[in-house]
Amino acid sequence: RSLFECNKVLPKAPGGECALPEAAFWLLLTGEVPTDSEVQQLTQELHARSAVPQNVLATLASLPKETHPMTQLSVCMLALQKDSKFTAGYQGGMKKNEY
Repeated sequence: RSLFECNKVLPKAPGGECALPEAAFWLLLTGEVPTDSEVQQLTQELHARSAVPQNVLATLASLPKETHPMTQLSVCMLALQKDSKFTAGYQGGMKKNEY
């Protein structure tokens, strides 16, 4: 499907003309066009997981202002490792093939 075709079929915000980002994300992950209810549930789940740990904010603040946004994203994604459930599992003896 083209972007134009996807925009036509994906759920939109009330009164909106463009597909919701969460709807596009759902389509990319599943290959299926989500229902309005599925998009609302995904949005709620993303909001519930939206807290940014303080160490990540401090890391971001420490970068030079002229740092490219993709570099900032990469550095902050790596800084999230400290609180990773996978890291905790590995430290507890979990093997990679067990997740």
